[in-house]
Parts: sequence; C-alpha cells; structure tokens
Amino acid sequence: MKRVKILFIIISFFSFHAQAQNGLTNTDKSALEGIIVEKYFIADSSDYNDTLNPLPKGTITYRIYVDMKPDYTLQLVYGNEKHPLTIQTSTQFYNNADCGALIGYNVNYLKVNRSTFALDSWLTINSASNQYAGILKSEDADGSVLNRHSLNKTDGFTQGNLPVIKPFNIDLNFFNNDTNASLFSTNNGGWAAITGVKSGSKGPTVENRVLIAQLTTDGKLSFDLNIQIGTPSGGAVQFVSKHAEGAEIKFDQLSFTTK
Repeated sequence: MKRVKILFIIISFFSFHAQAQNGLTNTDKSALEGIIVEKYFIADSSDYNDTLNPLPKGTITYRIYVDMKPDYTLQLVYGNEKHPLTIQTSTQFYNNADCGALIGYNVNYLKVNRSTFALDSWLTINSASNQYAGILKSEDADGSVLNRHSLNKTDGFTQGNLPVIKPFNIDLNFFNNDTNASLFSTNNGGWAAITGVKSGSKGPTVENRVLIAQLTTDGKLSFDLNIQIGTPSGGAVQFVSKHAEGAEIKFDQLSFTTK
C-alpha cells in the first residue's frame, strides 16, 4: 500500500490539481505525436579494439525521444502496478566504466572523446551531457564536438533546456558499470523533470522532441513506457503503453521491439 501511495503522490504533484484529466481538450489528448527510436551509432572494429572499454562490432547505441506538440512539456516517465515500465535487451546493455553516467546530465562533455565514453547507457529528460541537450542527428546543424566516425559532423548535442531530473523509486545503479544489465523495470517509480518552479521540459527545437534515454546493446531492444505530459493551461495527461483506464490514453508506440 505504501509503494502505491508514493507513486500516487508523485503523479498528483505533477498533475497540477488546477485541471483534472477529464477536463482536457482534444488537442491535449493528442499532445503526444510519436516515440522516435534513433540509431545514434553503430560500432565498428575500431570500437571493439578499444583497450579500455571494448564495444563489440555491430553494437548499436539507441536514443529514445518523446515527440510532442508545441508548447507541451514532458513531466514524467513512470511505471506503476497497472502499467509497469520495462526497458530490456536480449543480451546486455553496455555501461562504460570510465563514464559511469546514470542520467544524461552526469555525462561530462569535456570527456566525451575518451574511449567509448559518449556511448554509455543512461536515462534522461532532455540532457545529453552537463552542457548540451540531446537532438536527433538529422536535425543537428551546429557541427560536432566528437571525433568518432559517423559522429564527427553531427553529434546529437545542441543548446537547450537542461532540467533538474528527479528519479524516484528506481535503482540507477543498473546504469553504473553493470556488465549483466539486461532488464530495467519499475512498477512504482520513474524519473521526472523540474524547470525552475515548474515541472516538465520542452525539446530544444520547435519540433519539441525530448530525449529520455540512451541505450547501447548488441541485442534486441524492447520497452514498455508510460509518460505524463503537461498542457499549456496547467493540466496533465497520461499516455500508457497498454490497458488504458479512465482518462489515460493508450499510445501504441510506447511499446517497442527492434525487428
């Protein structure tokens, strides 16, 4: 009972009691436009031969983005008893021992060219380092600070809002040099964004796409996610991967498996 109450308090806080979910407009209910899974990087033999942190050839670094309508904010990525959150691979997730980032803001941008530092696995809301927000490489037009092949022209870093990220009831040590990391899950936790006195974060461009995770693996990636989006009028709407109840909205792209 206590576990359920903790998550309820967190979600209630970010729901801003000023507007109930059943008062949402049709625009609010379609605020989530898509979930984008980007193949950010594919390792080659030079990565495998890295003496400090070898990365098997063919390993893929994925980035996951929440694509929203303009003026909406991503407040929360969560799992609860009715809607568990899972992020899984058929092998293991790669955790760079030198980087040790648990969330995107932990990534020291001054060290991103060390070994396979820039390919670490972590969670986030917008931040891809302590200096830059994450952006799709196809939208990145400001050059690169990385010297890795395929990233030396577009690095997926840009200027943008770097909110305070508040994890709750999740064990982020999963992303701390765990060589057996294959299943990250919670049924009473998640991670939230706070910007100033408000909650939520917009993406760094007008497309309003917010990075929520970077995951590196040589296996098959799959996930079930649930998210809460803040509306321009101060309300909130929850999108779930499966079995929507009440004012929740089922969004198929929140469930994903690589082919």
